[in-house]
Amino acid sequence: MSRRPSRKFSLLRLPRLALIEVVKCWNPIEIYLFSRVSRKTKEISKLVKIPYLELYLRVSECYKVSLGNPACCASKHWYFRLYPGLRNYERYKNERYLDIYSKNAGKSIGKLIDHCLEIFDCEFGGMTVIIDPVMKSSNLKLFMNWINDNEKLSKIPYLSIYSGEEGDQFCLNWYMQNLKKDIGVLHLHRGSYETERSMKVRESKRLLKVNGKVDNLILFSREKLIDLDLMIRMDCVYMDVGGSLTNRDLNVFMKNWKEMKTNERVGFYFIGAKEILDWSIILEGLDGEIRDVRTVRREYTSPETQMFKVNGGVDITRSDGKIATIGMTFHMIHQDEPLSREMIRDYQKLIQNMNGQEMDMNFVHDPEYKLTAELRKEFFVMVK
Repeated sequence: MSRRPSRKFSLLRLPRLALIEVVKCWNPIEIYLFSRVSRKTKEISKLVKIPYLELYLRVSECYKVSLGNPACCASKHWYFRLYPGLRNYERYKNERYLDIYSKNAGKSIGKLIDHCLEIFDCEFGGMTVIIDPVMKSSNLKLFMNWINDNEKLSKIPYLSIYSGEEGDQFCLNWYMQNLKKDIGVLHLHRGSYETERSMKVRESKRLLKVNGKVDNLILFSREKLIDLDLMIRMDCVYMDVGGSLTNRDLNVFMKNWKEMKTNERVGFYFIGAKEILDWSIILEGLDGEIRDVRTVRREYTSPETQMFKVNGGVDITRSDGKIATIGMTFHMIHQDEPLSREMIRDYQKLIQNMNGQEMDMNFVHDPEYKLTAELRKEFFVMVK
């Protein structure tokens, strides 16, 4: 007895409501593939809502798009990997991965992201950039054009950028110089920007260039790559950086802030200066009010919810009445540890210019306290 051939069933012949219920049972990759069939399937795919979905992009040996709930572990996300060219890359035999190959990957990734953002109605959460030799500048240029020309992407919420090889630093610098978007959080890892040595080799004038504004800048190094011009142009709310700033630069920066010429968004800056801080230069023309380190304490919470408690400091009043507190990080604490006599002595000597003061016996003695030359370069400004 011969078997009757199995019949193929066309999903598109189902009633609209029934078809939507079927699509709801699919994962994001299956929904994406279905949405690419026709205009009808695209419109039906847009009716299926997946809650708490965000899109992230990783640029390395390929463009890797992830879709998932940020609160869930990465193993529960779904991934689209778009490779440049038609190479025989090793495929992951995993239902959570879809491998795509394109000779024009820099342009195709923009279309892929736009399509996903539309059908899933999700947010672009950010991206990580790790330059790989496979990703040639022609690919990155097309990708950069998509980012810069995308009106819906007014700001990149999160950008993490670094390289594994010293030779990739040129490409990374090129990437930052050609990016024309504002950035929410910018993480620059050690190795993602040129060192002073490599800068001299290439005779560069600037170690780092960022075109748009940056809300939160964090560097995982104290290397000198921030100058006064860049700090003004980025207009950060929060930053923790090493810099090439001199005492005169800090004075000019605070004068501009005081006169409301630049950086009106300042929240909290940590800056490793180029030289030991000289408060006679920094405070010149600022009419600063030096506060008593023993009795005055202010608090600030960073974007990463870390609490800083500033003892004393010098208050600078802006023309609109806003007050900034500047000082050195050694008289700042993170918990509720008490002030030491040695800390108070150094504060009075360096900032208040009070020599010959006796130790204040009302405060604890800290035998391990030591104010090194490097700590004397650590400057902060806080605006409440």
